Amino acid sequence: MHLALPPAQLLSLADKHGLPLFVYDGGTITRQIESLRSALDVPALEIHYACKALNTIGIVKHIHNHGCGIDTVSPGEIVIALQAGVPASEISFTPSGVLTEEYAFAISKGVHVHVDQFHVLDWLDIHYPGLEITLRFNPAIQAGGHSKLQVGSDGSKFGIMSHQVDAIKEKTRSLSLRITGVHMHLGSDIGDSGSFDQAYEYLLTIARQWADTIQRIDLGGGFKIPYHPQDHSIDMPAFGHKISQRFRRFCEEIGRPLTMVVEPGKYLVSAAGYLLMEVSAIRDGGSIPMAFVSSGFNHFLRPMNYGAYHHLINLSNPEGDVHHYDIVGYLCETDNFASNRPIHEIRRGDILCLMNAGAYGYTMASNYNTRPRPAEVLIADDGRTQLIRRAESFADIMQTDLGYVADGLSSPVDPKAG
Repeated sequence: MHLALPPAQLLSLADKHGLPLFVYDGGTITRQIESLRSALDVPALEIHYACKALNTIGIVKHIHNHGCGIDTVSPGEIVIALQAGVPASEISFTPSGVLTEEYAFAISKGVHVHVDQFHVLDWLDIHYPGLEITLRFNPAIQAGGHSKLQVGSDGSKFGIMSHQVDAIKEKTRSLSLRITGVHMHLGSDIGDSGSFDQAYEYLLTIARQWADTIQRIDLGGGFKIPYHPQDHSIDMPAFGHKISQRFRRFCEEIGRPLTMVVEPGKYLVSAAGYLLMEVSAIRDGGSIPMAFVSSGFNHFLRPMNYGAYHHLINLSNPEGDVHHYDIVGYLCETDNFASNRPIHEIRRGDILCLMNAGAYGYTMASNYNTRPRPAEVLIADDGRTQLIRRAESFADIMQTDLGYVADGLSSPVDPKAG
């Protein structure tokens, strides 16, 4: 697994902005968008980036500037999309079990809503008669790279269940709401098309129930990308050709062209991201040397939460002898990035690069142990770099604590010192 950016450029950014630091390669994001768009040959296509993966305004703006709409899951993400210049007509709202006030907020901004709760339909019919909505369904198919990511499986909290389809069809007949779309989302890290094909057929069968009003078929996202050097990604050209053919046949069956919607998140941004961390110490004496770094699961949760593999590169010593290390964070908690990992010799002061850090890194970050979150830098398609989020300060963390009084200790550690 190779860096798409020169190590010298990453080291220069680390020196300029301090560590830890998130760096995103806009060129990689752009290539991922184009790979998806070129693979899908349908009458009309909408790519709605699932911004829960990475929702910094600069990233959302970059993705929208390359022709994508935005899928959101909260009022906050709607505000981010609008701030990034995305028209409300290109934003969708796909929440899970939220209060009706959140739907009201989305509708007030002109955002299209996805619904999978019976009581929400009743509420919408009373307050927004005639509203066009999309229904989200659960295909009851287990697919994805981790049990916590299999959101389309039977028993998941997401979507209208298969045994509820007849009831939801009967219910919508009595309401003024217009069902203009059907939606599903299987999960994340889906690398083969078998389970997707089955779910796709299921969704098309459901779409026929609203053949007179249906305008869009939303397939969600979850397309696999590689993490390990020997890992594989979804064969997007083959996958796209297959589902495009089936979609065009469905349009013929319905008798008019429809819009296909896909909602990639991780697929667009994961490989574009790098988390740079400084090595604070090396501990020998155990069976495996331990390298401590100036970050933790407060900045990048996936290895601890999902047991996810993320490749690590020693930017400072790329030609050193390879040894095995445990790479551990600085939190007062078990905090491993990698165990028994082969990597070029690590020394105190070296800078390590964690790859595939673009998705579910900053958006899942926290201030655990009262530690600030890092800065974020975007490298544009033309190579220009832009600081899109400054590093947090201690004062940023404390500003909502009404017991805090600034006393000269507002920045106990310079961000550049980690």
